[in-house]
Amino acid sequence: MKTKIFLLAGYMLFSGCYSYRTMETKMPKIVEGKKYKIVSTNDKKYKIRILKYGDTLVGLKSKSSRIPIKLAKDEVKAIKERKFSLLKTVGLPIILMGSALGIFAISAGPDFDLSINYLEN
Repeated sequence: MKTKIFLLAGYMLFSGCYSYRTMETKMPKIVEGKKYKIVSTNDKKYKIRILKYGDTLVGLKSKSSRIPIKLAKDEVKAIKERKFSLLKTVGLPIILMGSALGIFAISAGPDFDLSINYLEN
């Protein structure tokens, strides 16, 4: 049981603070300089920062990458826009801390007490 909880917590922790929303590929509003997830017709996935969007899509995997990725418009199957997720950023740490406290309380048994009694002596 604890293993499942830790695996779930680990998955949530490493999922990040961003999620991607699918855009319509016919005439999407692409902003040059923003990050997108591109799915090609051969189901290869790219997370790239768009440099140029026209008949061909040109982008970089990261700022330090010097080799551009070029895809023709007909090779693009889907374009997903990167969106900031407040729930993942704020809610995830709260859920993880609450579940860790719950696991600690369950493992400590019925004598678990959060009061500070050592100051009263």
